[in-house]
Amino acid sequence: MRTRLAAAVVAFGTLSGAAACTSGPPEEASRAVRAFAEAWSSGTLGATVDARTAKAAGRDLAADTHAVRARKTSVRPAGELTCLDSDQAAKLKADGKVCRQPLAITHSLVGLGTWRYTTAAEVREDDQGRWKVWWTPQTFHPKLTAATSLHLERELPARASIVDHAGKPLTKETPVVRVGVEPRRVKPDVTYAKLRQVLDVDPNALRRRAEAADPTYFVDVLTLREPAYQKARARLDAIPGVVTREDTMSLGPSSSFARGVLGVVAPATADSLKNAGPLAADGDAVGASGLQAAYQKQLAGSPGGRIDVVRTADDHRVTTVFSRKPVPGKPLRTTLDPDVQNAAEDAVAGQAKPTALVAVRAGTGEVLAAANGPGVTSYNRAFVGRYPPGSTFKVVSVSALLADGLRPGDMVTCPSDTSVGGKHFKNAYDFSLPDGPMTDAFAHSCNTTVVERARDLDDGELVAMAERFGIGTKWKLGLPAYSGSVPEPRDLVDLAASMIGQGRVQMSPLGMALVAATVDAGRPYKPVLLPDVAPGGPAGDKLPAGLVTRMRGLMRAVVATGSAKELDLPGPDVYAKTGTAEYGSDDPPRTHAWMIGYRGDIAFAVLVEDGGAGGKDAGPVARSFLRGINFLE
Repeated sequence: MRTRLAAAVVAFGTLSGAAACTSGPPEEASRAVRAFAEAWSSGTLGATVDARTAKAAGRDLAADTHAVRARKTSVRPAGELTCLDSDQAAKLKADGKVCRQPLAITHSLVGLGTWRYTTAAEVREDDQGRWKVWWTPQTFHPKLTAATSLHLERELPARASIVDHAGKPLTKETPVVRVGVEPRRVKPDVTYAKLRQVLDVDPNALRRRAEAADPTYFVDVLTLREPAYQKARARLDAIPGVVTREDTMSLGPSSSFARGVLGVVAPATADSLKNAGPLAADGDAVGASGLQAAYQKQLAGSPGGRIDVVRTADDHRVTTVFSRKPVPGKPLRTTLDPDVQNAAEDAVAGQAKPTALVAVRAGTGEVLAAANGPGVTSYNRAFVGRYPPGSTFKVVSVSALLADGLRPGDMVTCPSDTSVGGKHFKNAYDFSLPDGPMTDAFAHSCNTTVVERARDLDDGELVAMAERFGIGTKWKLGLPAYSGSVPEPRDLVDLAASMIGQGRVQMSPLGMALVAATVDAGRPYKPVLLPDVAPGGPAGDKLPAGLVTRMRGLMRAVVATGSAKELDLPGPDVYAKTGTAEYGSDDPPRTHAWMIGYRGDIAFAVLVEDGGAGGKDAGPVARSFLRGINFLE
C-alpha cells in the first residue's frame, strides 16, 4: 500500500471566492506553473514543486503514470490563473500567497489511445518569495485522494477471421500453449540448448532476450497448437525455467495451410509492434506475417478498457474516470478456395526440396491456392520468388513467333546443340529430334529450335509479347508479389537466351500461373487475392483468337505426345508446358524444375527449387494437384 500527501486542512478545489490575481506577483506564479507543465510533460518534475511535497510528487507521478501505462503526457495551462485571498490561504496553512491554475492533461496510453481531462495545479509563494507548485493527489487527477489510486483494465476484442471466397472462416480462435522461460529459474548452460533441441529455436537470441528481461517475467519462446504441445510436453517439463500459459490464437486449419498467404499471429515483439498500429501493446497477439500482419488493424479491431479510482486499502472501485468500448475487428475476404488449397498442400507435402504451387481462376485472375512447402514455412515463394522460368517461358516466346508468322505445322530442326551469335546452346540432356513440325519441337521442349529463331524477331517483339501476357504489370494484391521481368535484349545472344526463359528473364510461380491462365482465358488478368480491396480486372487486351487456338494446341501436345506424356496427367483437357531452368555458376549448372498448365478454368504453376527437370520433378507435383481437384470439376 502506498500513501499520498494529503492536502493541508482542506482541498484547494473546495475553497470559494478565488478571483483573478490583482496584487502580488502573478507573473512569477504563471512562470512557475509553465515550468511545472513543461517538466511534467518531459516526465520529471525536478525543482518545479515545493520541496516539502517533492518526495510525494515524485512517488505519485511515477506510480500514477505506471498505473495507467502512459507512454507520453502533455500538460499545458488552460484558463485563467486565480488567487486566494489571505483568509483562504491561511486555511491552507500556506506561508504566503496561493494561486490556482487549471491544467489540460493529455495522456497517450499504451494500448488504449488518448485520455484527456482537466485538473489544477496549486502554486504557492514560500516565505522567501519563491513560487512553486504544491503537489497533492488531485494534481494528477481531481478525483484522487490520499486514500485512493488508479487502476487500469484493458479488454481485447475477438480477432476477426480471414475468410475464403465463400465467406467461410479460414482462421479462427484456436487453443494454443505459449511456451516461455522465467529468467530467474533458468539454468543458462542447460535451458537454452535443450530448447533448441526440442523446439528448434535460436538459443543465443533467446538467452539475450531473457537476460534483458525482468527476472520474474514470462519471456515467450514459441507458441504451439495443443496437439503439438502435448507431443513435446514431457521434454519441455524437464527443462529448467520453462513455463507455459494456455491461450487462444487466430490460426488456420493447420500449421502449413496457406501459411505464406494467411500468415501467423504471435505474441508481439518489438518488430511486429512497429506495424501493428498505435493501440497494440506488449503481450498482445499480433499479426507476424502474411495477411495477418498486413491487415492487423482491420482484423484486430480496437481494444477497450477503463481507468478506475479505487481505494488503495481494498481495491474497491470509487468511480470510473476513463472508459472505452472495444471495437471488434472486421473479417478479411480472400479468393482462396479451401478444397483447391488442400489439394495444393497435399501435392507439395511430400517434396524433399522447396516447392511452390499456385492455382488461379483463369477467367478472373482470382488466386485459388498458394502452397509453399514442404513443411511449415512463412516464406511465400509462390508470390515473391524470382527465378528463371526456363522452357515454360516458351509459351510467351513461341507466341511471339506465331504472331510473326510461324505455324505449328511448319517443319523445323531440333539438333542437340547449336550456336547463335557465337554462343553455344543445347537441349536438356543433349537430346535431339528428327526434322518435324514445330508442334513436336514445342511438345518435347526443344531449346535449339527456339533459339535459332531469335533472329526472326524484330527488336522489341519478345518484350511486347511478354507485356501482352501481363508480365511486368503492376499488381495490387495486398501482399508483396512479383509480376516478372523481361528486359529489352542487349544483343542476339541475350534475345536467344530470353526465348528459352534464361538470361535475364525472371518470373515468380504466380506470374507463370497467370501466363498459363492467359492462354486458357484468351487474355491476361491481374491476380486477385482480396476482392474487396483490389478487385483486379484485365491486364491487357484479348490476344488474337488464332494465336490463342494455336498455342492451346501446342500446350495440349506437351501432354498428349511430349515431355508430359509419361505423367499420365488426369483428364483429357489438360494443357501444360514443362521447364528446366539453369541457374548459378556450377558446371554442369544446377536447375529449377517447372510445370505450368491449366484444366478447365483452373490454371497452375509448380516450381521445385533446385529440383532437376520439369517433367520428371515438377510434373508429379502437378499430377498430384490435378488428381486432388478432380472431384471439384
